[in-house]
Amino acid sequence: MDFRRIQHFVHVAELGSLSKAAERLNIVQPALSQSIKRLEDELSVLLFNRSRRGMELTESGQTFLNHAYGILNQYNRAKESLSAKDGDPQGLVSVAMTASSLGALTVPLAKSLMLHYPKIRLNIESGLAANIQQSFEAGDYDLVVSHLVSAGASIHIENLIEEDLFLTSPYDPNNLGAEIEFKDLEGLPLIIPQDRHGVAPEVAKYALEKDIELEMAQVAGTMHATLQLIEAGLGHSFLPWSAIHERVEQNRISARKVINPSLHHKVSMVYPTHRPLTPATIAVMDLIRLAAKDVYNIGNWAGTLLLSSK
Repeated sequence: MDFRRIQHFVHVAELGSLSKAAERLNIVQPALSQSIKRLEDELSVLLFNRSRRGMELTESGQTFLNHAYGILNQYNRAKESLSAKDGDPQGLVSVAMTASSLGALTVPLAKSLMLHYPKIRLNIESGLAANIQQSFEAGDYDLVVSHLVSAGASIHIENLIEEDLFLTSPYDPNNLGAEIEFKDLEGLPLIIPQDRHGVAPEVAKYALEKDIELEMAQVAGTMHATLQLIEAGLGHSFLPWSAIHERVEQNRISARKVINPSLHHKVSMVYPTHRPLTPATIAVMDLIRLAAKDVYNIGNWAGTLLLSSK
């Protein structure tokens, strides 16, 4: 398969127009049209529906576009890896994190990167744990920092910390620094994140074991929405200290550690085993480990550190 045809295909798909893609690529339109036709013949599928409105991807075309992005990303990683062999690590590293990890690690990671590896460009995105892992397995990210990671043959999981989860509530000075037993959650209106793979199943299991009836008041799509609902006095939720400590310190919300049983989850760094890691990716991994230790040591990540303390 001609690599240039894949590049041509991606440009046409993104612009939806042969003429615009030809202009971007600086080639004549008939040559670009022939390149797309040869690619379709090679794949034995129709990639575009052609009309007066332009070039519209077929279902097969959309599927191939997802693979084409992966191919181009791998090619760019290979180029960056070769260019870094004789110098400092460089290139783009794409990292996905869940919201709490994003809040804890982004600033110290970015500062360390600017200081030690100024040629590395970092792209950080956030999302729900289940969605992040699915995108990672599709090749969209180089690294993931997340909880609730499912083991797989093509990924390596390195645990960073076991985070304690706190009952996060509307501000009440009487609740500052206090603990709450799980059985005392009965009757409290709870706000549960939309991620069905999150804390909700664990809470439901404990409630069943202790014969406690929990009140599910709201469902929130993001951690930011959850915190807004809590500040508005509309309920309580289970969140890690890394996501809430600033609001607690500002007396905007209250937090109590849940005990008997306690609630927690492991936060892990995930990287692929089926493709080589670039020097830039390896450098970012080292800085994530250092940032995790620093955030834990200053008290902004509550739980049990699972990394070596050295």
